[in-house]
Amino acid sequence: MNIAFLSALISFLSLDTTVAFQVLISSPIFACPIIGWVLGDVQLGLEMGFLFQLLWLAKIPAGSATVPEGNLASMIATAIVVMNRDFSYGNSLLTVTFLLCIFISLAGAGITLVYRKLNAHFLDWLVRQVRKNQFRFLFWIELLSIVVYFWLLFLLTYLVFYLVEPKLLLAAAKIGALFEKQLVIIKPTIFGLGVAMVLPLLWDVLKHWRSSDA
Repeated sequence: MNIAFLSALISFLSLDTTVAFQVLISSPIFACPIIGWVLGDVQLGLEMGFLFQLLWLAKIPAGSATVPEGNLASMIATAIVVMNRDFSYGNSLLTVTFLLCIFISLAGAGITLVYRKLNAHFLDWLVRQVRKNQFRFLFWIELLSIVVYFWLLFLLTYLVFYLVEPKLLLAAAKIGALFEKQLVIIKPTIFGLGVAMVLPLLWDVLKHWRSSDA
């Protein structure tokens, strides 16, 4: 698979999280099967999406909140796992990929923060243009903003595939030679962490429901 095309696809789907569309196509439960389908294993993509969905379900980028870019990270992690589905140490690969996923989500959050700061520099100018009834610039500025964000995500994703993935496979092989059997718990662990992340959200919903009935 051409990593430039794969990086572009992941970056495009990731726009849905905060910048454009917002129809939930970037959610792991939808995006990861798409990545799996493109890479020839939609079932494994669905499994990865199920594992990662709960992890980021409570992290909602509402308003100006900056949250880890879990959707982006989940798609990259899925791509790595699916592309290397015949790897001898599957549990070890998923373990190191999961750890990488956390770092990618934080890096993605940093990109989003930079993007918002860049937009803030244009805000005053845009307000002045609107007051002058110069609306024709708004579409092009918005489009340019989306394109800039896309290229920032593309650069991060491409670098992960080009530079990090080969080293990740080496690390997984070394770890797998020692601990592959012990790391059979990685899938239940990821699922358990996801449940733990969602429980506070469910508790708040339950409290709100009870208070509404009172």
